[in-house]
Amino acid sequence: MNKTAKFFCSALAFLLLLGLILVPLQRVLARKSLSGAWDMTNKIAGFYNEEPNQFEVMFFGPSHAYAAFSPLELWEETGVKSYVFATQQQPLWATCTYIKEALKTQSPALVVVECRMAFGDKEYYNEKDTFPVTFSYMDDLPLTWNKVELALQSAPDLEGRVSALFNFMMYHDRWSDLNKSDLTFRRSQARDPYKGFVMLEPQETPRPRPTIETVTRSDPLLEKNQYWLEEIIRLCREEGVALWLVKSPSNLEPEEKAMLNTVEATAERHGVPFHDFNEDYAAIGLNEDTFYDEHHLDALGASRFTRYFAGILTQRCPSLKTDRNDPDWAADLDVYHRALEALGG
Repeated sequence: MNKTAKFFCSALAFLLLLGLILVPLQRVLARKSLSGAWDMTNKIAGFYNEEPNQFEVMFFGPSHAYAAFSPLELWEETGVKSYVFATQQQPLWATCTYIKEALKTQSPALVVVECRMAFGDKEYYNEKDTFPVTFSYMDDLPLTWNKVELALQSAPDLEGRVSALFNFMMYHDRWSDLNKSDLTFRRSQARDPYKGFVMLEPQETPRPRPTIETVTRSDPLLEKNQYWLEEIIRLCREEGVALWLVKSPSNLEPEEKAMLNTVEATAERHGVPFHDFNEDYAAIGLNEDTFYDEHHLDALGASRFTRYFAGILTQRCPSLKTDRNDPDWAADLDVYHRALEALGG
């Protein structure tokens, strides 16, 4: 063996050894959200441990999706099984990746995309002041080609892309924060009984609704957002999955309403159903006291909204497959109801 061949063999052996050390170390050091309402590691990693081809409806988007849609409530009302595959401030390019990932193991008849992040004003969310946003949607995805492509969309430079893909660079100094769960957690055992829903506690401070009834203009979306909105439409059409673009109740600001009008126009242009549930407050039974903060429903508001949504869903999609007799879902529903009752529901 000549010197060049020996060098490459030695280099390859070194890289393999480095990988064997860094991969498990990265798993230990990575930030994990495992308890409380915000147990997002269980919700995202847990999706991959769900039974294949059981979800007839899949919800995607940012926190406005996981705070509004309760799959267990929907199942109780309709028998339709669903999952909320959403993350904090999930930009549309991440939503597109999450849909691709979901379609690897699930065959939903309907994909529902919550459109809040169409209003986003950033092309990247990896600046220091918003660094956790990129990692909130990257950390719990398995290392696949989809994740590689998402990393390329998530940062403008090589350093940011590599950091998004291999989060050791982000969490290498977490040694002092490590606890037992960092060492014992296994993604293969993750599970979320709420199926991606985040149960937010009611707050005492009422959240007044901005006046938007007179907003009829259509403001343009950021070019990157417009592109990925249309990519989501194209992907679903290519995969033969029905798509429904929605805006959950969130006390829209006037400038958001103007951009939502552009989303609606885009949906109409492509022949995709659209619904702004901010126009249905009275019918849903929402008021100033059913919000966790300015723009997110609390658990009681989400319960009312999901029951209302269930009625709209069965009218729009009467042929959705149902399964009302699953004992595991019944057990999770019991856990959900007890938690809801503890919040005053």
